[in-house]
Amino acid sequence: MSAAATPCPAPHFPEAVATDHARRQVRSMLEDLRSGAWAPTVLECRVAEILTTSIAADGMLSADRVRAALWEGNMAMTYANGGRFARALADIVPVLDHSELMSLDVVDTAGELVRAVAEQN
Repeated sequence: MSAAATPCPAPHFPEAVATDHARRQVRSMLEDLRSGAWAPTVLECRVAEILTTSIAADGMLSADRVRAALWEGNMAMTYANGGRFARALADIVPVLDHSELMSLDVVDTAGELVRAVAEQN
């Protein structure tokens, strides 16, 4: 008597969804900032400054650094400007947290966005 073999489920790769979403969010915000369609609040600039200072040594965003910056922004940042900057930062955390989601173009663009927002203050 043999058991019927069940096929292995297809591997689940969240990369396309999470990484592409973060990529779109960050690029859209950077374009809007450069065009003047979006301007950061004082709080968003301050959080970006904190994040820029935390990456000064090695220049790399990390999930822990982004989480710490979001913590500094507190709940107020989720309401400032509709929470768009907070959402963009939160969207890159999974990309930074999981090596299978890592995409250097997203990380580089996010770093560029953070520096640009910090310079607005």
